[in-house]
Amino acid sequence: MSQSERFLVAFNKIEKYFDQEIQDSRYIPFHRAVQRLRKSNAVVDRYHNDLLEYSELRNAIVHERTEMNYVIAEPHEKVVQSIEGIANELTAPKLVIPAFSKTLKTVQLDLTVKDILAIIRETEFTQFPVYRSKQFIGLLTDKQILHWLAQNINGDCEGLLATSLHDVMKSLEERANYRFISKSTTVYEAEDCFMKSIRKHERLDALLITDEGKSNQRLLGLISPNDLINIP
Repeated sequence: MSQSERFLVAFNKIEKYFDQEIQDSRYIPFHRAVQRLRKSNAVVDRYHNDLLEYSELRNAIVHERTEMNYVIAEPHEKVVQSIEGIANELTAPKLVIPAFSKTLKTVQLDLTVKDILAIIRETEFTQFPVYRSKQFIGLLTDKQILHWLAQNINGDCEGLLATSLHDVMKSLEERANYRFISKSTTVYEAEDCFMKSIRKHERLDALLITDEGKSNQRLLGLISPNDLINIP
């Protein structure tokens, strides 16, 4: 298969995906489909400029042939690999589970600051989903603990260390520093959550993964911004 043929196969795969997503009885030109879907699809949004350029290349290949077996533009191998990669991301996207499935260290609300510091010292955990029995309360991070200690240290170290997480959590910012997502969320959608929080100047320390994105379900994994630097 030539590179132009591979390009057209990938392009047609993307175009078919767009039709399925939009579900409009009217014909929607490719470039308009890109503009519509980029509002709701993280992959389309990320690659929308490339997709628009590939649309122009596709038109050159299909509509400007001078002979049946001759194309005016033969795509470069890197271009073909790129559009094939986009097609795969759209039609078979990598999901947060199993990509970010991991064992989490959950803690109960009646633990003390000393208990949490011991866990931080003895393990590599830095983020702790906090529960009251089986009820999710919030997400505590090592940075929040450090900030709380700096704000409350007054010479009574023993008393400070004996403070319960219940009191610590009450003193933290009311705005949630986490968000629950379902296990069917794509990696690009997860990344988009962090990007949107940055644009809104909101703090988002982690995405907590459950079956349907509900807080009363078992935690399957956790994603921090650093986790997305090296996507597995």
